[in-house]
Amino acid sequence: MQRGRHFAKFEALGNDFVVFDQRAGGQLPHGDQVRALADRHTGVGFDQLLILLPASDPAITCSVAIYNRDGGSANQCGNGMRAIGLWLHQETPDQRDFVLETAAGIVRVRVERDGLIGVDMGHPAFDPAAVGLSDSFTSRALATSLPTFVAAGTVSMGNPHLVVLLARPATPELVERIGTALGRSPEFADGVNVSLACILADDEVDLRVWERGVGATRACGSAACAAAAWLLREQRVRGPVRVRQPGGELVINWSGVGRTLQMSGPARRVFDGTLR
Repeated sequence: MQRGRHFAKFEALGNDFVVFDQRAGGQLPHGDQVRALADRHTGVGFDQLLILLPASDPAITCSVAIYNRDGGSANQCGNGMRAIGLWLHQETPDQRDFVLETAAGIVRVRVERDGLIGVDMGHPAFDPAAVGLSDSFTSRALATSLPTFVAAGTVSMGNPHLVVLLARPATPELVERIGTALGRSPEFADGVNVSLACILADDEVDLRVWERGVGATRACGSAACAAAAWLLREQRVRGPVRVRQPGGELVINWSGVGRTLQMSGPARRVFDGTLR
């Protein structure tokens, strides 16, 4: 990354991001640069690096390149899209609606007057091929190794998710153990984000996430969307669904097949800086 370049640090439910605006030009970083910047002791520290790029169409506000803190790229980042929406609104206060282009497709973001930020996350996909599986996920091993196991399913929100439903909320140790084992499973072509969910009420879910390229996180927006969509499809909850994660709560609304999924929650600008 170039010295002297300005950046902004954001967080959304403890899921944290560094945002660079490169719509006027600039080189994309390589993996070593991303990992150095992501280091929480010697760098800035983040879960994802978000880079704003020129849009491919005048109707689109900007394109977004997404990097996980391990240096790898990502197709989608739900909380990151809300952080970018807040950044764009703060830069152009008269605008509240933005259209973002990601590797996963178009995302529409709206900054509400109550301060919450809503995102149209598009259509959930439940086809095993959408998450890099050649066949349906086999949960027999989970049923054997997890006494609290209830069911499991896969969802793509533009990135792959495995949702594991448990009878009790997952402990941090369980998230790390199951996430590490399943997230890197060769069953999935490019790995998978692992969500351990527990239903607290008919419209409320506890969710703990192990994220590809990041590890256990305080929150993951696309994982919250995937978990809510799968639970709604299985008729285990009713919408809107409040998804509680260690970092806070997101509200997910999905009316079913043929409809796009909506996510809403807070985001915050933490500080600005300049690379030295």
